[in-house]
Amino acid sequence: MPINLRRALADDDVEVPDHFEGVPLQGNVRLGGWLVGLALTVGGIALMVLAEGTAIEALGAVSAATGAIALAAVIRCRRYETQIGQRWIKIGAGPLTRRIKSDLVAGHELRAATGWRKLYADHEVVLTLSVGDHLHIVPTRDPEELRTALG
Repeated sequence: MPINLRRALADDDVEVPDHFEGVPLQGNVRLGGWLVGLALTVGGIALMVLAEGTAIEALGAVSAATGAIALAAVIRCRRYETQIGQRWIKIGAGPLTRRIKSDLVAGHELRAATGWRKLYADHEVVLTLSVGDHLHIVPTRDPEELRTALG
């Protein structure tokens, strides 16, 4: 399906970013996710085949499904992307993305990564929004460049 450039440029949702950072999952996390996902999937399928007609077959189905979900997560969330434009800031990994109006960012703070963001980087930037008590935390490998892009 061709994209109409004039319509895309007139659309408020489409914007060429001024800053882009794609932070991939750390190598050991990717490798671990692949190994665990494959082991659970193959082991679950083996349990379903070998334990046909028993309660262990259900355990095999759960194991295979869990492994497939782990593999899908490693593939789909392999990179956390931050795009900063004039009107929009788009952050997220895979299907878990969020778009914020740039005008709503009241401040930002650099700190060491916490929680799941350690899977991507050693630092994170906390975006404080002017609406309510909303915070968005973005993992980054180049915190100074991200802070400069945020202004």
